[in-house]
Amino acid sequence: MTVNRRTMVRTPPNLSDRASILRRRASRHARRGEFRKAAVAMRQVAALRGDAASWVALGDMLKRASRPDEALQALKQGLWLHRQAGYEGRARTVARMILAVNPHDTHASRLVQAA
Repeated sequence: MTVNRRTMVRTPPNLSDRASILRRRASRHARRGEFRKAAVAMRQVAALRGDAASWVALGDMLKRASRPDEALQALKQGLWLHRQAGYEGRARTVARMILAVNPHDTHASRLVQAA
């Protein structure tokens, strides 16, 4: 919340500020080893931003929180967004992350082997 000093009116932070705050909160929780709390914050970041990097970070936190099924869903969303944007190198990196969670994922395996 920001306050205009002249009018003393409170205005809600914009979405990018909110996402930045949540990302810092997730990092703090992760440093403490509180991966489930970090994943909750990253889920909110992904919902606000909707970008590939946020989805991949969410997938990483969910993997660390021992939630492999949810991690796969988030990583696959990040993979799809990277491919839609034309970032094939980043997509291959995410495919390797998917294979670390599920070594039998054929789509990720084909993407990594295509390089």
